Amino acid sequence: MSAFLALLRFERAKLTGRAITWVPFLVLTIVVALIVAVFHRLQFNHMLQLLRAAFNLGGKDDFVNGYYMAAHAMNPVFQMLIPLFVVVAAGLMVAGEAERGTLRACLVRPVSRRALILSKFALLTGYALALCFFLLLLLIGAGILNFGTGNLYTLNVLFHNGNEGASMIPEAEMPMRLLAAGGLATLGMMVLAALGILVSALVDTPAMAFVITLSIYFACLILRLLPDIDWLYPYLFVTHMLRWQQCFFSYFRTGEILVSTIHLAGYLIAFLSAAVLLFEERDIKS
Repeated sequence: MSAFLALLRFERAKLTGRAITWVPFLVLTIVVALIVAVFHRLQFNHMLQLLRAAFNLGGKDDFVNGYYMAAHAMNPVFQMLIPLFVVVAAGLMVAGEAERGTLRACLVRPVSRRALILSKFALLTGYALALCFFLLLLLIGAGILNFGTGNLYTLNVLFHNGNEGASMIPEAEMPMRLLAAGGLATLGMMVLAALGILVSALVDTPAMAFVITLSIYFACLILRLLPDIDWLYPYLFVTHMLRWQQCFFSYFRTGEILVSTIHLAGYLIAFLSAAVLLFEERDIKS
């Protein structure tokens, strides 16, 4: 255990020592600032008309609040930006070090390849957790400071909760709902991190690792949008990665969220086990 902890400290020093590690935090801060500026300017007339069909709302101020901003901003950022940052970090952790020649130097030490991969994944998990909750706290803080609090009103279709109807979540429930959504999103990023480690363990350059991992991720997202293959949806890991969206339905869909959590755990074990087995057989040439 002491050897593994020492390996974790070594990997942490490498991760935090890269300037690119901190760039996503700056990018997320800028993105949140832009979202706040856009929310101040927009009147949300179309959304107001749609929500009036279900709720007695008078104007923008009746539904645009900090929780509304946080929930709706999570959708594009958790589907596009955070996965990109996690995949880049995963590619640099194995393929990046193989390209620079530092991976071979690490393996000269009396350390097992399994322990090395697991330590890299553990650090990547912590990094994904930091990114997800940094964004979540930033969105909530900026949203509440600028727009206050209130009930969440949203269209179900925006969060893959059905093609019709709207949901209302009481203000008192929103902190718990956002926290649950952040936790589920982090679990999804852990699965993507395991896939990134797996691909990174197979290729020799980080660029190739980025391209392959992101191609798999976006291909699955595209497949999920095709209406004629809905039988395939439950088998796509991205379907379960997006289950955090159901935290914003009118009631908490505990059963479906639990099923997706089990699926994500299965994908995580499969990807990480494959990464360990393949990395143990890999010939590190540089």
